[in-house]
This record gives sequence, C-alpha cells and structure tokens, in this order.
Amino acid sequence: MATIGITIPESVWSARSERYYTQVLHGLEDAAVAGGHTVLSRVAGSSEEELEVLTGWAERGMVDVVILKDLLPDDPRPGQVRRLGLPFTMIGDVRQRDVSAVTIDNTGTMRRLLGDLHACGHRAIAHVGGPPHLLHSRWRREAYRDFVTELDLPLLALEGDYGADSGAAATAELLGSTVRPTVIVHDNDAMAIGGLRTATAQGIRVPEELSVVSWDDSPACQTHSPPIAVLDHLPHQLGVDLGTAAVALLEDPPRQLRLAHEVPRLLHRGTLAPGPEALPA
Repeated sequence: MATIGITIPESVWSARSERYYTQVLHGLEDAAVAGGHTVLSRVAGSSEEELEVLTGWAERGMVDVVILKDLLPDDPRPGQVRRLGLPFTMIGDVRQRDVSAVTIDNTGTMRRLLGDLHACGHRAIAHVGGPPHLLHSRWRREAYRDFVTELDLPLLALEGDYGADSGAAATAELLGSTVRPTVIVHDNDAMAIGGLRTATAQGIRVPEELSVVSWDDSPACQTHSPPIAVLDHLPHQLGVDLGTAAVALLEDPPRQLRLAHEVPRLLHRGTLAPGPEALPA
C-alpha cells in the first residue's frame, strides 16, 4: 500500500469551493482505494508552506507520489519535488509532453464557452480573468483575446484576484465603459457573485439586461437568486483521473500517463439569457 499526497491552497478553500474540492478528493480516493492505496491531503497557505509540507512528507516517508496543481510560468515545484525524490503527476494546462499529467484544456474550454455565448446572440462578451501569474489564467485570457479578435468583437477584458470585491470592481468598470457588455464571464464563482452584487446595486436586471457566467460551480452559484450559469467541470471524474495517473506511477515499473480531462459544458441557469443578436425561435 502506498500514499498519494495532495496540497490545496488555503486561499481557495472556502465555503464556496469546499464542495468542489471535496468531490475532487472523493474521486481521487476512489481511484486510490481501488488500487489498494490511500490519500493524504493538507491545506497550505502559500507556495512556501506547500514546499515545507512536501519536504516534510518526503523526509518522513509519509507519501510515495504527490500531485501538483495551480501551475505557474517557470514553476519551480517540479524541480524541487524531483530533488526530494518524489514522483509526481501534474494537473492543469500542462504543455510538457514528458510528464505524468491530467490535462485541462483552458484554451479549448474558453473557445467553446465563447462560441456558445456567441451562438446565443451575444456580441459584447466581457471576461474578468483570474490572477495573471497563474498559467490557467494566461491561457484563458489569450483564448478570449484570440476569439474576439477573430470575430471582430469588442475587447472587454479585465483581471481580478478571485475575490468577490475584485469581481464587483471589474463589473463596475465594465458597466461604465463605452461598449457595455451583454454578458460577463468571471473566472470563478466569488468574482461572479461580486459582479452580480454590483449589477443589482446599479439597478441592472439580470439576465434581461446583463447575463453572468461563472467558470466554476459551487453551492453559492446554485442557491443564488437567480442561480448562476456555470461550467460543469465534473470534479469527481477529475479526481478519478488524478488518482489513475498517480497510481500508474506506483506500478512496477512505473507508467507515466497523460490523461485529458473532458472539456466542460455550459450549464444554462437563471443568470443567462439570449443576447440581442439571438435568432427568433
């Protein structure tokens, strides 16, 4: 029996995201247990604390393989983990071909989402992205810019920090711009909720005058009035994929898998309505 280690950033462990990460962990545990293994998880407050956790695990022989997520440009963690002697699998928009990974196609997901919104009649599509130092934020932002440029649509892009206040501030700026968006895509649920708060305070009707989409789902999105349109990322299956890749590294000899997680689909809920250019039914 071996142990799979995973750290979760404290900044994303909240009432909004807890259900999502719980489902990921359940999927990871299902795959691990099926292979006769266990999972050890730990919340880390920073990248420095994460490295301390990983180092402690390695020195005490507590884990046999670890999972790395929330990848950065020139991320130092793969090299650090190799020096600790731990095999690892990565999750995210992993472009390297020679590593164990569960890949998430942020570019393809963004283009599919924007295509769906365009097909619904939206032409003034805004994007409030996440922290620019994260790789997945970069790929989503670039995919958005490429899409609107190709279709000669207005570029309505701002960045936030995943907090509700940044979503509120970005929404206020977008609603005051020369070209006012008919739909805003937020990179997470907290920013979407903050943006809706701003729209409501300004007397803007949702979804009649403004549609809102969250990249992430959560209980807060589901219970919001109206419920927030989201992408369905299939978190349990994502956990199963992670567990499958990690267990393969524990085999003798180790197998390095590269699994592609399914591109999520748009869940139409109460904050999403057809845009002004929608074709008549």
